[in-house]
Amino acid sequence: MRELAAAVALCALLAACGEPPIGIDIPDRADGQQVLDTAGILDGDEMEEALDTVRSNRDLDIVALAYETEAANCGEAFRAGGALLEAWDADIAVVAVARPGDFRSTGEDRRRCLGIRPRNEFAVPGSVREEIVEVRVPPLARENDWQAAFGVAVDGLVGAML
Repeated sequence: MRELAAAVALCALLAACGEPPIGIDIPDRADGQQVLDTAGILDGDEMEEALDTVRSNRDLDIVALAYETEAANCGEAFRAGGALLEAWDADIAVVAVARPGDFRSTGEDRRRCLGIRPRNEFAVPGSVREEIVEVRVPPLARENDWQAAFGVAVDGLVGAML
């Protein structure tokens, strides 16, 4: 009985604490803004244009976020995607996060993640998200070609939404 009470108390404590805060402050969305890249890994004009075209032609608001934080992992990318969607009122967020310097690193100890977070989990099937982030993006990420990685992610999302 004591073990059950301890487990319940631990669950309550964890639930009360919630998720850890994300490692970036998301500003208000500027008119027409599609990209927030504090890591400096994207050609902002090219990515803005590509995402604006998707929004105009497909009525699909995909936004992109790239940033660095010591807490870089896929959970961080997932939480940041949710925060970006909420703050910018978008449909889908493509998020890349890395430890400082790890977007350009070639070391085996680099830590980074690119993820996809749709507002509606049913809008983009899990199999599509997995195909993009586990098959299509990794070869580009290994080469630190983040512009292409985001492009492949957006193309995959648009193709899945047809």
